Amino acid sequence: MLRDGSSGARKASIPGTSSGQPGMLALRRLDGGELSLLRRDGLVDVLGDIERMTNRLAGYRVEVLGALDTLSRSGAAPDAVPHLTLRDATGVSDREARRICRVAHKTRGHDTVLGALAGGDINPAQAEAICDARVPENVRTELAAAATAEDTDQTRRRIREAETLHDIESPTQRFMRQRAARAAGWGRDHDGMLKLWARFDPETGARIEAALEPLRRAYWNDDKRQRTGRRTPAQRDADALAYALAGVTLSDADGRAVAGLSEDVAVPRLPPAQISVLIGLDALRGQTDEAGLTDAGTELAPDTVRRLACDNEIIPIVLGGSGGSADIGRARRTVPLRLRRLLIARDRHCRWPGCHVPPSRCDAHHIIHWAAEGPTNLGNLLLLCHTHHHHLHEYGYRLVPGPDGVWTPIRQTAQPRPASPQHTARQPRAP
Repeated sequence: MLRDGSSGARKASIPGTSSGQPGMLALRRLDGGELSLLRRDGLVDVLGDIERMTNRLAGYRVEVLGALDTLSRSGAAPDAVPHLTLRDATGVSDREARRICRVAHKTRGHDTVLGALAGGDINPAQAEAICDARVPENVRTELAAAATAEDTDQTRRRIREAETLHDIESPTQRFMRQRAARAAGWGRDHDGMLKLWARFDPETGARIEAALEPLRRAYWNDDKRQRTGRRTPAQRDADALAYALAGVTLSDADGRAVAGLSEDVAVPRLPPAQISVLIGLDALRGQTDEAGLTDAGTELAPDTVRRLACDNEIIPIVLGGSGGSADIGRARRTVPLRLRRLLIARDRHCRWPGCHVPPSRCDAHHIIHWAAEGPTNLGNLLLLCHTHHHHLHEYGYRLVPGPDGVWTPIRQTAQPRPASPQHTARQPRAP
């Protein structure tokens, strides 16, 4: 149970701090025997104590991340953004670290919300929802106070009611805000599966739904005729997206279903997709099991590459065959496509320590700067994601290779360098 040594009130504290200080509390862990003696109300109290402790720790983490953000923006921290440090320090996924830092950034902008979180009265999900609420600040303060006696769902319903009552944007303004908030992304998970996510404004979303719903219904009608092996709803939606985005169907039956054709009609063929795959010559011949690598950094088994070559327009990029060198020395600064593909085959991802951003979001960085007589060849190039490439040049870092092949960033200058004139906020870098 959580007990305040001075007042006896139940609160949470930060582990590792002295419980003798005012307001600093300790949570004693009950063993299995003690827990088995508690009734429902006692167990509910323990859960409440744990949640309050968790919330206070989340508030403390917001403040720590704020200090870390200040270091990162000054260039004093090797990591360009705080979420990378958080990921390495805690072992959470890159996606989860980004989410935690996003919530922390929002919470630091509202002292009342941060106070409620640091006091253990609300949880991080409530804090983010209240920070995002489009209401006047005095109403936000009221929402934070009300949330202390509510669960997250109740808080979100109260926020929707408050936004309706305190309508601070017109329908047109709301639509423009929603359109500006559109976002999408894709990437590989730990198992090599491609994951997509997206957010669209209501108008665009309605058009997309109108295009996807017939595909979903066609697959659903087709599955109704199957006695066994029916797809789950999530699998049907995945197949509908695969067809809408790439014209991929898993079977001729699926092709006829989405095309509305009868069983005696041949399925129309869609134009083949173009896929660039870098693969060793021996692997392509079936003599080794070395995987091929697409321009996006996706590994494909050799037999998969050979099978795809039957249905897709494969662009052959074969290692181990004749073709000459891709090094171009001092002739030009930009990296040609052939050399970039060799660089992708060697580095596979961003080489900044701990970063695994895929090649499609990386730049080819000259280890010895081209302006300092550095050649444009494979030995002088390194894959760096856009964030770390900018961070390296902006704050005067250089990368030094270790005996184990891991590169270490070392800061050379104390002051940030002026931003490069050819890359501004209005001129995004190409992948």
